[in-house]
Amino acid sequence: MVAFALQYSFCNTQANAKPSRTTARPVKPETPHLEFVTEYIRELAAVERIRAAGEDENNRDRKDDKLPFASAVHTSTLFELELDSQVKMLKGMRLNAPSDSLIPNITAFYERKIALWRRMREISSAFIGGPKEGVDYSKLAAEMPKLRGELDFIDQSLFEATPLVFATLIDMKADSEGHASHLIITKEDKARLISKLDDSFGAKLDQKDQNYTVSAATVLKGYLNKDFKCSDETWE
Repeated sequence: MVAFALQYSFCNTQANAKPSRTTARPVKPETPHLEFVTEYIRELAAVERIRAAGEDENNRDRKDDKLPFASAVHTSTLFELELDSQVKMLKGMRLNAPSDSLIPNITAFYERKIALWRRMREISSAFIGGPKEGVDYSKLAAEMPKLRGELDFIDQSLFEATPLVFATLIDMKADSEGHASHLIITKEDKARLISKLDDSFGAKLDQKDQNYTVSAATVLKGYLNKDFKCSDETWE
């Protein structure tokens, strides 16, 4: 009886309640563009550090005649964790139009990379500990190059998006000749970004055969070194 009375009271209250108004979700303020680009450079550097460390670990395993699967599991796990943290960071950011789709697109690429690295970790784990009944190892081995191919395609797509990342720093206000010749950042800000790229990638920025991550960093530095004026320089 008590339970019935409570249920009746709840239903009666709901019936007599006025319909609630749908409140619009507050729009998240735009992330400062300098903050976004700084974070993007940090993300590129973190990915390159894991890749380089994984390559070194794999080379050591081959030199010592060790199977590379344990190092593959280690590297894949690091990529998963790092990319997951990057997704969380980017989902806390937002850009206004016309760059409003940039962060969601980058985040979607990262999420797909997480799934690919997770699958590579699963396959590598299957090869550890000797043959197991019911496991088609030839099929798993054939899947690995497909996964690497998709990862390469995503990294290429992220590289091709790099000019759009830099474009968020351009002040679209035209100068006297009708050109967008200024950046929204100061000379000190620009120097700090270039220094961050140099510190993170070092001599790799001058190498001829670069992977897509290093190439993205090189493109960013190249644009920063172009003849754009900064926000604290005179307009013409």
